[in-house]
Amino acid sequence: MNKTALNSLKILNVRIDSSSTASLLRFVRSRLTSRRKFFIVTPNPEQVMRAQTDEVFKKILNSADISIPDGVGLVAAHKFLMLPSTDSYVLRPFLYFAQGLGVGFSIFFDRKWVESSLQVIRGRDLFYELIKLANKKGWRVFLVGDELRSAQKAADILSKNYKNVNLFAATGPNLDQDANPRTKKDRIVENATIDKINKLNPELLFIGFGAPLQEKWLYRYRQKLNYGGAMVIGGTFDYVSGKKSIPPNWVSESGLEWLWRLIFSNQKPKRVFSAFPSFPLKVYLHKLNR
Repeated sequence: MNKTALNSLKILNVRIDSSSTASLLRFVRSRLTSRRKFFIVTPNPEQVMRAQTDEVFKKILNSADISIPDGVGLVAAHKFLMLPSTDSYVLRPFLYFAQGLGVGFSIFFDRKWVESSLQVIRGRDLFYELIKLANKKGWRVFLVGDELRSAQKAADILSKNYKNVNLFAATGPNLDQDANPRTKKDRIVENATIDKINKLNPELLFIGFGAPLQEKWLYRYRQKLNYGGAMVIGGTFDYVSGKKSIPPNWVSESGLEWLWRLIFSNQKPKRVFSAFPSFPLKVYLHKLNR
């Protein structure tokens, strides 16, 4: 599988790749075997909304080798946009509103239909699958996290369950809004992190600074860094280490993870509300005006 062979689509002008986890793992094995560097991004509704006002971020998401739909919101948006349109300016608002309600209810009652053309692949789930693959192959894996030692804590937990993978972890620099080191000390930390990655030359590199900093930082240094494949993973290290509890399956499957994060993960309401209701409203207006 290569980038051109993927079934790619656009949601609010952000590219999303339609695939399965099994196909992605085959892609990873193939690219590592052929020594072709790649990177994976994991856009969700919040990130797609941010890309509407951050052109650099949008460019990075659209230039990735793999862009997985991390959340049922993107899958529902795609299904909604694929439903029949009308040329009638009078009927449009009512038809599209009814379609939106139908897709929303189908998330609960007919999930198979909603995911018939695009499947949810959560970043944290793909991370675990890649760790399992690395464990099987005995690969070198490098985790880079924030100043709270999120990467090191995650590596400690993973090393107990995956004995064959060669795990390494480091704390990256504090970054400003443009993903540049905030202070001279952070510049030193950044250089040291780059040196560590390059000396190890891992098969897999995972960056967990949070979006969009992780994407911008990786994109800036993607040619300078030695690695086989890289993936941005947001707050996955916190889930792995147990700092944050993973939502129950029924919460994730129902599309209510945004509500779970608001109540249990101390996430800022502004970020949560960009996923719901701002994102579905933006998709509705996009279809209404196209």
